[in-house]
Amino acid sequence: MLLLPMLVACDGKNEEMPPSGAPDNAEKLVVGTYVGEWSRTNLSTNAVETADGSISFALTEDEANNVSVISVESAGMNLGVKAPTSACNVTRMNSGEFVYWNVVKGNPFGMTFNGRISPEGVATMDYNQIVRSGRKEVEFKYSFKGVKQ
Repeated sequence: MLLLPMLVACDGKNEEMPPSGAPDNAEKLVVGTYVGEWSRTNLSTNAVETADGSISFALTEDEANNVSVISVESAGMNLGVKAPTSACNVTRMNSGEFVYWNVVKGNPFGMTFNGRISPEGVATMDYNQIVRSGRKEVEFKYSFKGVKQ
């Protein structure tokens, strides 16, 4: 088998890739507080509770690409998380929408979660929690919807 080298012509322009941590990274674009409403649905009874609250995104200490620190808060509802802050992956979709998630069950929240942020600044978040009550397990779905302040 004969291998021939290929020649590639260049136009002489050097396109520079943005450096790590460039201002257009998704983790920097979502930073802020989103204020809205939390809901908790008991999936056994379909009973729904709601309360005002927020989620906030901040940069990580090392400003890692596509990683943010998310915090959840509600004075009127126990959100069922082990700790109110966790790291999450965040990326921008071609539509301009951002998606964020953490699928490691051992994260500080104690459960996997995911969410979206629209180009208009509307954030949503969802996660489920299973609570043991005596011999019975009850599953709750937590949802958030809020607007960037």
